[in-house]
Amino acid sequence: MTNVKYPMNLQLFADDDPQDPPADPQPPKTFTQEELDAIVRDRLARDRKGREDYDDLKTKLAALEQAEEERRRAELTVTERLEAEKDAALKAAETAKAERDKALTAANQRLIKAEFKAIARELNVRTDALEDAYKLADLTSVSVDDDGNPNGVEDVVKALLTHKPYLVDVPKKPQPIGDGKHNPGEDERRTIEQQLADARKAKDFAKVIELSNKLKK
Repeated sequence: MTNVKYPMNLQLFADDDPQDPPADPQPPKTFTQEELDAIVRDRLARDRKGREDYDDLKTKLAALEQAEEERRRAELTVTERLEAEKDAALKAAETAKAERDKALTAANQRLIKAEFKAIARELNVRTDALEDAYKLADLTSVSVDDDGNPNGVEDVVKALLTHKPYLVDVPKKPQPIGDGKHNPGEDERRTIEQQLADARKAKDFAKVIELSNKLKK
């Protein structure tokens, strides 16, 4: 192949911006085809190397971003797991407390009921009326102390009997035949009613029972 010389402007392949031409320009340099091909290959190689470096940096940056995202997700997963464990522990504690309070309330109610019936029997409440008396009683003021002792039950029973004297079991006395007794007149009844009212205010249960029986007769 004949080596043909080609004039060439090297500024077309230079990396930097072209500079002002020299004051005394030289005649253009000529190149053979092989030299020209070598210059082009070199420039293309440098361009390809630049693109490869850019692609490599881009790939590394994407990998770093992915790694950071995975680390962030992992930390978020741990936080969420810890929050879930905390919520579960709180719910378990609340459930245990509710069950404990429920059991304690049930135990206190059994204590109060047993104490109520014992005191009611001491005050001669009829055996068949004990359950009804317990349901009728206002137990809001009754409490159980830390030692398991019910407080205020006796006052509740007495207050109930003041308003419900019929709950008391009073044995009937046999009346002799022909005793000549008769029902009290209207004046006597009013007197007994007044005495009954006074006995209730004084909480004299024995008197209340006695006067109530007189009125029933």
